Amino acid sequence: MNSDQSDSSTGDQGLFRAYLLEFLLFDPPAIRRAALLSMVTAATEGVGLLLLLPLLTLAGVFDTEGSNNFTVLSSLLANLRLNWNFESVLMIFVALISLQAWLVLLRDRETRSLQLRFTDHLRQRLYAAIAQSRWTFLIGRHSGEILNVLSSEMQRIGVGTFFLLRLFITSLLALAYLFVAFRMSPPLALLALGTGLLLWLVLRSTDRASRESGVLLGQANHNLFTRTQEFLSALKLIKMHGEEAGHIRQFNDAVSDVSRRFIHFQKSWTRGQMAYRIGGACALALFSYAALTRLQLPPARLLVMIAIFAKMLPHLSEIAGGRQQLLHMLPAFSAWQNLLAESKANRDFPPPDNQPAPLRRQIVLERVAFSHPQSHLALSVEYLAIPANKTTAISGVSGSGKTTLLDLLSGLIAPDSGGIWIDGVALNRLSGWRKSIAYIPQETLLQDGSLRDNLLWGSATPTDKEIELALERSALSGLVAKLALGLDTPIGERGVKLSGGEKQRLALARALLRKPQLLILDEATSALDGDNHRQVLDTIRSLHGNMTILIVSHRHQELAGLIDGMVHVTAGEVGPWRPVSGPN
Repeated sequence: MNSDQSDSSTGDQGLFRAYLLEFLLFDPPAIRRAALLSMVTAATEGVGLLLLLPLLTLAGVFDTEGSNNFTVLSSLLANLRLNWNFESVLMIFVALISLQAWLVLLRDRETRSLQLRFTDHLRQRLYAAIAQSRWTFLIGRHSGEILNVLSSEMQRIGVGTFFLLRLFITSLLALAYLFVAFRMSPPLALLALGTGLLLWLVLRSTDRASRESGVLLGQANHNLFTRTQEFLSALKLIKMHGEEAGHIRQFNDAVSDVSRRFIHFQKSWTRGQMAYRIGGACALALFSYAALTRLQLPPARLLVMIAIFAKMLPHLSEIAGGRQQLLHMLPAFSAWQNLLAESKANRDFPPPDNQPAPLRRQIVLERVAFSHPQSHLALSVEYLAIPANKTTAISGVSGSGKTTLLDLLSGLIAPDSGGIWIDGVALNRLSGWRKSIAYIPQETLLQDGSLRDNLLWGSATPTDKEIELALERSALSGLVAKLALGLDTPIGERGVKLSGGEKQRLALARALLRKPQLLILDEATSALDGDNHRQVLDTIRSLHGNMTILIVSHRHQELAGLIDGMVHVTAGEVGPWRPVSGPN
């Protein structure tokens, strides 16, 4: 073994220990139940095999040789006041098989439930860690990568967990068979054990191929999810430009790559299974020859021993195959482990609180500096004080840093230096600040559902009167009145059944239902026509004095008489808040 193989093997062992530790700590009582059921099932299997010899002897198939080895069973029958005869042993055999079938049923239910719940547990932990990580971390990760780990890689971990549980079960059964074999003929049992170990050592050469195949399959799945995500994100543009054929080819190539990687592993796995079967057949032939010519084993014992090893060899093959499946799964667990660790290392601090933070006086930024980790963009603020319950316009050319300023004010990103205070309290100590904000971006985020579903998203349960008022203020009540299903009308994925203006008005109504302390409109009125635009501006005017409003807009002339102050952003430099003529 060269140094690369040694390092890889050591890494696999450490990764497997980490995976096993995660599993053992998941639900210890359920794991103990599954282990106990597996051990009892294996014990009943062994006892059933031990009953074969007396059963065949009492049936007259063989003479009574070796019957003294079953004195324990004879004593048990005597205690139960049953005669030592064929009918008694047959009755015990049937009862034992029935008990074993019931135990197998309980064991399989317990292990399958354990497998599914463990996989869900890992997926939920990762999802929560991603949701609670910092925005600057999330924008540096491709959504296809995250979707790949949460879906296909988690599915691979689930398959690996199934084989882990099967590995434990089949190992117990193999031990039970070996125990019975040692009771009947220790030399033959040692021969079978040595043959099995020899086959395992010879076929360990497939370990590296299984591991590398798992890595390549993970990369292929990542590429497939990335292609799919990018296709769906740009679907309208793709159809507008007639580029469907090119994306179909890219998707087909990605699907073929996934299939090719999976088939490559299956070929390696099935070759190993074939080798075990051929090796097992040779071992069984060698075993039978040694039993008849060397050990002079009586026919009854030989028949039972052949039955034992015929049942044991498939389990040894399954153990080897299960080990390959685990090695193939480990890269998927590594992807989960790495993404979880990175998400936790970039956790939002403080964690979000459900209680909104008040804003009564002002927001202050002093000597704030921020540089985007994934781009050249930077922002600096020497001093900025935004008064509460005032309407402020933020102006600047595209790319000047307006959205970065909003992200800093909302606590979505943290400054590299300097401080931000809300009513004199440091923003990084206000865990409920984001609950006090309603944000309306230029591209409205809507979910697949009804108008009502999207209105109530992110809001406490409002009253019907509050919903009606929000619809009126956002100039949306007329649209709802025309719809046969009213608020229960489906709007399609991302609101495709609504116009751009209707989407933004719906977003405004949703924001008003949050009853925010700070309302942020980031070019939110850009898609509205004249009448709707004026109605929304009237709504903003009616909110004056009730909440702090920040408006990013290029229509500065239309904000006259609406705003109390203006903040200019020029090439990443944020100026002070300057008063203008107050609203009418």
